[in-house]
Amino acid sequence: MILSRSVQYMNNDKVFQMDFGKVYGLLLDKAARKGRTKAEVDEVICWLTGYGPEQLETFRSSGLCYGDFFRSAPQPNPNRALIKGVVCGVRVEEVEDPLMREIRYLDKLIDELAKGKPMEKILRKEESAMWVCPKCGRSFKSREQSHYCGKPPETIEAYIAAQPEEAQDYLRQINAAIKASIPEAREKISWSMPTYWKGRNLIQFAASKRHVGLYPGPEAVEAFAARLTEYKTSKGTIQLPYSKPLPLELIGEIAKWCEETPE
Repeated sequence: MILSRSVQYMNNDKVFQMDFGKVYGLLLDKAARKGRTKAEVDEVICWLTGYGPEQLETFRSSGLCYGDFFRSAPQPNPNRALIKGVVCGVRVEEVEDPLMREIRYLDKLIDELAKGKPMEKILRKEESAMWVCPKCGRSFKSREQSHYCGKPPETIEAYIAAQPEEAQDYLRQINAAIKASIPEAREKISWSMPTYWKGRNLIQFAASKRHVGLYPGPEAVEAFAARLTEYKTSKGTIQLPYSKPLPLELIGEIAKWCEETPE
């Protein structure tokens, strides 16, 4: 995040649990140091999330965590997919965790604001999304962008059933391996991803075009690095391509490690 160099190395869950009021204050300070105003910061945040300025003021003292602020966003702007570039060494459009990607979008917008970029450029008013879904009316930069039309799935099985047929078997195998390894964890959908929870998010997974993303956190990826050399990894993410057999035993071990290892 732009707030502190050290924050970018924090576990995603720790970033998500940060107090919104504290983060909001840091965003205001960064913009103010470069001569930008609170009204401009609020306009950027409201454009991105769909909240109103009055709601932002309420959230400042509500104790709302940063992750829930984005999870509950009433109307995420469809043109946020047009936000590209690097902030704190991270290319925002390549962030795989959907919730962290939303946070990086805001990082990037505030960074542009602090660098003096005109508001119409920051809010992508001179750009337009390339494709509008004929079913739900949402706009996306990529034509035929995969997304949910209507109500998001409420269960892991509903999530899997909504994915392309060629991905469903992989997802069910991964889900079965995780469930067998940590049977006491609760299944839920968190930030549109299948999630196993036990006092905290233990492990998540999600379908992508060419692979399934497994999200056990950066510590787990580091702990199993020697056994993950065949797979593309990044901070907290393991890519399991559809072109390879799934390492189901390893997936189960990683899930168990996540359950047994304290934060």
